[in-house]
Amino acid sequence: MTSPGPAEVLAWEDRALERSLSAARDRSSTRARQLVDAARLLAAESGSSSFTVAEVAARAGVSLRSFYRHFSGKDDLLLALFEEEAQLGAKLLSEALGPARSPLERLRRYVVGLSGFMVTGSGYASLLVREHLRLAERRADELRVALAPLVDMLEVELTAAAADGDIRAVDRHDAIIVFSLILSHVHGAILFAPEDDTDADSERLWEFCLAALAAPASHQ
Repeated sequence: MTSPGPAEVLAWEDRALERSLSAARDRSSTRARQLVDAARLLAAESGSSSFTVAEVAARAGVSLRSFYRHFSGKDDLLLALFEEEAQLGAKLLSEALGPARSPLERLRRYVVGLSGFMVTGSGYASLLVREHLRLAERRADELRVALAPLVDMLEVELTAAAADGDIRAVDRHDAIIVFSLILSHVHGAILFAPEDDTDADSERLWEFCLAALAAPASHQ
């Protein structure tokens, strides 16, 4: 009996290859997770993204060679961290909004809540505030994907408030504008008024957004 030729891959061979690849993927995913978790801890400790790739690798307990197998460099790692934290931020905001609240109150809680998270938070806040403009210039497509959960959530809340008649008709671009305003507000708070009342400033931002989104006055 002859062995199957190169083109005749048997089912067991497919299963063995898949098992081998699956194990390799699991190991790779574990190491990548260790690196992202290490970056998060370093960001939280320093309040910035000043950590180095070598520090991340050391904290994760992996070699630099292993780091570069998973990430092309520090920006690649930051984008991964942005994506993770945007997902977490959307979850925390969803819990803060509350399912039984009116659409307008939910929208207010989104604006005030996200602003507060970014001003008073630790590693996530600092990365989002200090790094997003630089990454928006260098890695715009990937940053849009990373931040999409927060923008998507805002678009849903804006649409609900508009459907309820609380604000004017809106579209995706309005969500992008409001999200950008929140980021700009946080930049200003950190740069010009780091000791100010964060809650009061966030409410002021909400009033500004609400005025811009106000429904047109009905004609008598």
